[in-house]
Amino acid sequence: MIRFQRSSILWVGVNCRAAVSVLGAVLAGKLWLKVIPRLELDFLAAGAAGLAGVFTGVGARRGDGGWVLSVGGMPAVVTEACSGADYFLILLALLGWQLVQRGRSIGIAILVGLPAAGLLTIFVNSLRIVTVVQAHRWVIPLLPASYGHFAHMLTGAAVFLPSLIALNLLLEHHGHTRTASRS
Repeated sequence: MIRFQRSSILWVGVNCRAAVSVLGAVLAGKLWLKVIPRLELDFLAAGAAGLAGVFTGVGARRGDGGWVLSVGGMPAVVTEACSGADYFLILLALLGWQLVQRGRSIGIAILVGLPAAGLLTIFVNSLRIVTVVQAHRWVIPLLPASYGHFAHMLTGAAVFLPSLIALNLLLEHHGHTRTASRS
């Protein structure tokens, strides 16, 4: 015979709500990206390129297929593929999960998650763009040509992954300290 304690049933209920919020947030984000087709290029990529331009001291200008930064005399084009749309969806999932775990409704998790994930995506993606541009200036030319694309992708992952881990740790720590202070 299986016995459930009240706390384990509550845990399952909260995690089911959190899972639904993750699904809802990701679907809302995908819908947002589909309904506004230029969102990736004109909001996510443009914002990240503009902020990367601020970080590097050069302006980003509109070019063919994206936003152009000229760092160290070397042009870098931030295209729709560089928008960080997948990272945006991952952030939506993380924020949706964390907000529902803190007792927020699924609707609030989605409404708060969309703009927060958009702004965080622009910030982190701008750091990724600066890092990748500098890698193309200093490291990638030293590698065999066949490794260039892999090094580009690896450099991006070296920014995106730690930022996700850091954000999750920050949200977990904040959630635990708030829960402890309420007890």
